[in-house]
Amino acid sequence: MPHHDEQARAERLFKAREQQKTDAPKAMSDYHAAIQRTRERTAELKRQRLARETRDAPKQTHSA
Repeated sequence: MPHHDEQARAERLFKAREQQKTDAPKAMSDYHAAIQRTRERTAELKRQRLARETRDAPKQTHSA
């Protein structure tokens, strides 16, 4: 009986590792896509902030 339990455990581990191998490329792709979306959103927010600051900044005149 213990031999059967060990074999069943080994098969479960093997199947889990095989599943991880097949899931890994998609997981990495999703990870990189999320990073790219974050970078793009950060750049957009920075652009908006700079535009707002430029618009709201007091107009400086060069009087001499």
